[in-house]
Amino acid sequence: MKNKFKLVLASSLLVAASPSFAAGGIDAYFTAIDISSVGTAVAGIGVAIVAVAMAVKGIGLAKRVINKV
Repeated sequence: MKNKFKLVLASSLLVAASPSFAAGGIDAYFTAIDISSVGTAVAGIGVAIVAVAMAVKGIGLAKRVINKV
C-alpha cells in the first residue's frame, strides 16, 4: 500500500512539473501563427458578403420599379 502511494505521488509530481520543462510553453504556438493576414482575409470576405447582399437588394428594387411602370 505504501509503495502504491509513493508511486502515485511520484507520478503526480512528475505530471505536475512537466509543463515547467516545456520550451516556450503556449507562447511558442502563438508566435508560430501569423494572425496579421487573417484580419485582411476576414475583411475581404466581409466586403464580398456585403456586396452580394447589396446586389440582391438592388435586383429586388429594380423588379419593383419595373412592375410599377
